[in-house]
Amino acid sequence: MKRGTYVTKKNTKEGNIPVILGGQKPAYYCDTCNHEGEAIVISRSGAYAGFISFWDEPIFVTDGFIIEANDGVKIKYLYYFLKNMQDNLHQMKRGGGVPHVRGSEIMGIKIPVPSLAEQERIVAILDRFDALTHDITSGLPAEIEARRKQYEYYRDKLLTFEEKAA
Repeated sequence: MKRGTYVTKKNTKEGNIPVILGGQKPAYYCDTCNHEGEAIVISRSGAYAGFISFWDEPIFVTDGFIIEANDGVKIKYLYYFLKNMQDNLHQMKRGGGVPHVRGSEIMGIKIPVPSLAEQERIVAILDRFDALTHDITSGLPAEIEARRKQYEYYRDKLLTFEEKAA
C-alpha cells in the first residue's frame, strides 16, 4: 500500500487521466498519472474517507491509498473482500473537521487468502453478479430473458388443461 501524491488542479494540465481526490468519482482529469494497471484506491480523507474503488486504467491518486496485489493474491479478490468491509472502513474515520482514515489501521485488517483457484472462482461469481446488477447492457437483457421464460412457464401452466375421462 502506498499513498497518493499531492497535487492541485491549478498545477496540472487538463487531460483524460482521472484524479482521485477522496470522493466516489474523479475530482477532475489531468494529463499525467501516478499509477497504471489494476489497483484498489481507498479515499484517505473527507466525507468519503474509507471509500473503496477499483481501477484498471491510468489514474492519478492524490488523497488516497493505492493498494496493489502481490504474489498469491488476486487484486479483484482483495477488492471484493475490502468492498464487503466498506462500512467498517468508514467507521475507521477519525478527526473533527476533516475526517480521515489511517494507513496503519488499514494495514491491520486481517484478510483470509484462499488458494488462487478459489480466489478466481469467487471473483468470477462476483464479477457476473456485478455485471448483472450494474451493467445495463448485460443485466437488463438477462432480466428480460428471465421474465420472458417465467411468463412462458406460467402461461403454459395456466392454459394447459387435463382432459376429463369420458
